[in-house]
Amino acid sequence: MQPELCAHAVGRRTIDVEYYRPAGRGPWPAVLLLHEMFGLTSQVRADARHLAREGYLVMAPNLYTDGMRRYCMKFVFGSLQNRADGEQLGELHRLLDILKASPDCNGKLGVIGMCLTGGFVLQLARRDDVAAPVVYHHATSVRGSGLTDPEAAEIHGVVQGHFAADDPICPRSKIEALGKQLGGKLDAHVYDGVGHGLRSQFRHTSQSAEAWDRTLAFFREQLA
Repeated sequence: MQPELCAHAVGRRTIDVEYYRPAGRGPWPAVLLLHEMFGLTSQVRADARHLAREGYLVMAPNLYTDGMRRYCMKFVFGSLQNRADGEQLGELHRLLDILKASPDCNGKLGVIGMCLTGGFVLQLARRDDVAAPVVYHHATSVRGSGLTDPEAAEIHGVVQGHFAADDPICPRSKIEALGKQLGGKLDAHVYDGVGHGLRSQFRHTSQSAEAWDRTLAFFREQLA
């Protein structure tokens, strides 16, 4: 499956994206698949292809289109609080709007983010049109959950979360803080025997496979 390559203007820059489409005719539910710190790797592309085979229109943006430093370093040192008004988050809101407006999208949206982009999923989950937000061990926020209490109160649907039991980047205290804020709206899964990077460093483990199966089941339930 070869992706369709596009470039979308978002705010002050243009981001390269790859679209992966299911076989047959749409429209389909759509998923914004956000890469982690390592960028738009072959592993992320493999997940995009899998999602497309499952019947989802997938947008996989290259957030490092104009270099890793501008995006990653600015985020790490300037946005550790996962600010709702951050420039990077604004770009992702625009990408979601573009994805939703596609004639191939039926209006139902899911989002996956991990590590560097996991906290963005929590912010995007505040949108009424995001029905299936999935976070893999978010790296945002040096304290607390990655959301303020008022922001968390704006999340009305279920957020699915996948976390590693041995993960200093996303420790159990962060998971517990998020669970306290979201209550029953957080469908949290913590996996023993693995660390940070369930879909990269620990991709070929049974824990990663279990997390991915749960992600697909969540999408089937929420995006049907």
